Amino acid sequence: MKKVFYIITLFMALLSTEMVLASEDINLNVDTPKEVQVGENFTIDVNVNLNRNISGFECRIETPIYGAKYIKFINATENREIKEKAGEFYMLNLKNNSVFVSFAILFDEPLNSDFHLITVKGKALNEGNLSIRFIAVASDEDGRAIYLPITYYNLTIVGGNQDNDEKIDNKKESNIFSKTLEALLNFLRMIFGG
Repeated sequence: MKKVFYIITLFMALLSTEMVLASEDINLNVDTPKEVQVGENFTIDVNVNLNRNISGFECRIETPIYGAKYIKFINATENREIKEKAGEFYMLNLKNNSVFVSFAILFDEPLNSDFHLITVKGKALNEGNLSIRFIAVASDEDGRAIYLPITYYNLTIVGGNQDNDEKIDNKKESNIFSKTLEALLNFLRMIFGG
């Protein structure tokens, strides 16, 4: 029984060592604004800094469930060079409040230098604070997973001119409806007298 415990302890130590090395050898470098206006478009650039060889990488960018109320991801642009190298082993999936990108380079040299992963365009919908989460996993040359620490970036969305524009538009619509209704009532009064 002690032998099994020793082997499990050794295995766990090796796994934790790999994770420590990963955080030193592979890092996400995210460039995103800290504050945007309601109605404003913003950009998130994700780069990967490498000090080792990797044969694959995946990254999920997501907001909490309530995040769809505050922002919407509207576009994602991949790294064309990596997409060409990965071929059919490249995947990009864009949803309103999440983006997933994944690639494996099987028939080419592994990556061993910094690279741009993805550019995501978003739109601020409502005022509030939001935490955007980045979950990333790399693959070494033998296909073993190297988990990077989960990273959070806070985004503050402040009120903008959109609120005033919406109020003005609502007043215009209300005025048009009122004038139409008044014209209709005047027409009915003319026909039926009153």
